Amino acid sequence: MVQRVAKIVEIHLERIQVSDFGIASLSNCSDLEILHLLKTPQCTNLGLVSVAERCKLLRKLHIDGLKLNRIGDDGLIAVAKHCPNLQELVLIGVNPTESSLDLLGSNCGTLERLAFCSSDTVGDPEIVCIAARCMALKKLCIKNCPVSDEGMRALASGCPNLVKLKVKKCGGVTSEGAHWLRERRESLALNLDSGDQEQMDAFASDGVVEENHVEFPPVPSQTARASIASSSGTSRSSSFKARLGSLSGKSLMACAFRRWSSGGGGGSKDS
Repeated sequence: MVQRVAKIVEIHLERIQVSDFGIASLSNCSDLEILHLLKTPQCTNLGLVSVAERCKLLRKLHIDGLKLNRIGDDGLIAVAKHCPNLQELVLIGVNPTESSLDLLGSNCGTLERLAFCSSDTVGDPEIVCIAARCMALKKLCIKNCPVSDEGMRALASGCPNLVKLKVKKCGGVTSEGAHWLRERRESLALNLDSGDQEQMDAFASDGVVEENHVEFPPVPSQTARASIASSSGTSRSSSFKARLGSLSGKSLMACAFRRWSSGGGGGSKDS
């Protein structure tokens, strides 16, 4: 089915039972730029590697790994090696280490937006690595990770293009550490909240980070959206209606594809 659909640039999979075999079939979409894998528990590093190796135009990647440790360094290293145009990476319940973050920072020179939520391995060494490697980074969001004031100190001199930093539910980061960082980077928009509120805004008006969901703001583009949903889904106006019966033997509950309105790849792309 995927092979018969040309010029797919965006795929969103959420809360479905799709295996690595199904994920690997997405690698036929060589024009893919945006991929969301949210709460797809059967997906592992193998599926992500298959996509990364063939979808070299990938710019945005969102993964909610449900803290199952099935997607980690191996998959992210493949993304770093094969997707140099990556601009936005959101990891929820995924545990990367310095090994993958170092390579992402070194190889993905256009990485501007990075978010971690409930990542047990993202601590001070990982923030130090990001500060040293991610030169293009503009927005960083860290929620419920074992980061302390030491990590904040690394950001005082690293990530020279950083303009917005959001820190939530990171008990090791104190108001004193945040104040120290503000004094050294006066132009940095820093939002610190170590409280227990259930929801938070990512980068103020720029997007939303909820308990188990992270979104960066949509950017206007010249592409038209097509909605593919299950029979229980609600039809959207101005969208192309289609059906995708099954993927790897399981029902597809939510999947959104974006196609170039011109039918070709020559349209302008969002950043």
